[in-house]
Amino acid sequence: MLDFLAEYWPWLIAVVVVVLLVFAVRGLRKALKEGGGAFNLETIRKNSEPNFAALKQKSKALLADADMICETKENSNLVIPKKEDMMFFRRAVKQKYKLAMFLVPGTNKVVYFFCKTEQGLRRRIENLVINQKFREGKPPYMDVATGEKLKYPR
Repeated sequence: MLDFLAEYWPWLIAVVVVVLLVFAVRGLRKALKEGGGAFNLETIRKNSEPNFAALKQKSKALLADADMICETKENSNLVIPKKEDMMFFRRAVKQKYKLAMFLVPGTNKVVYFFCKTEQGLRRRIENLVINQKFREGKPPYMDVATGEKLKYPR
């Protein structure tokens, strides 16, 4: 038995590493799928469709004010967030923040907004300025005090 272990120990380590990698990849895919649909592109599209006209008018302000921005991959049905974004998302959900997510018209970006209440989310989105009034370097809000108050604290 010891001769077997002494001779084939590199193969045993390789098998263990491969098994661990398989379980890690499966766990990551499961976590992304179980994210409540927050990273499923179909769910995001359903959320964005009713508000498409308003989102198109406020697309620049959406990108400027979003708490989290992720890009969609071509030919994929999932949004793959970066590690920092995933940690940020988990922290906000753990603190019981409400979530709004939109696919920004004309881009491949998905924006996420977090707020304590549903009404706060609605007020935050309505408070964004339209593209014609948006100026780089200025807050993207009609009422700056309300916009800053409703933003997720970093």
